[in-house]
Amino acid sequence: MDDMEIPAESAVIQNEEDGAQVPDKDTVSFLIFSVNKNRFAIDISLVQEIVRDSKVHFLPFVPEYIEGVINYAGKPYTVVNPVVLNDDDEASLVDVDSPTFLLFKRDDDQFCLHVSMVEVFYEVLKEDLEEEDWENEITYKGRLIPLLKPDKIEERLRRDLGKI
Repeated sequence: MDDMEIPAESAVIQNEEDGAQVPDKDTVSFLIFSVNKNRFAIDISLVQEIVRDSKVHFLPFVPEYIEGVINYAGKPYTVVNPVVLNDDDEASLVDVDSPTFLLFKRDDDQFCLHVSMVEVFYEVLKEDLEEEDWENEITYKGRLIPLLKPDKIEERLRRDLGKI
């Protein structure tokens, strides 16, 4: 299994004198990932781990966008289809052909998002973020990238699972 742990202090700068890397408190780090051809970003402090090649186990009697569960480190994580990124409750499921999952760092729930590809860790100076509306999107390579909010996914899970 090819997994990637997200470091707690991932924002670093290169020390020009000796080449050592030191944490930079003036940056915010994002993980840029894609779902098919659509890019998204998430603050890396919200991601616990990136997991690849885990088998998804089907769950009956759940909303269609819940693909099942994966077992990671002995814990079940609910696998959520990226269709939840749309605000449209009637949108079709997204066919993701890669077995890559973003496990969210949560105190109360264990769920993950099925994604196509993790592209890059992207650091932004806090002062640059203040110039844009970074609550909803960031600029990466000249394009606006929507920011993923795990709390919104959890709200939808709670709302929909309460109906069952």
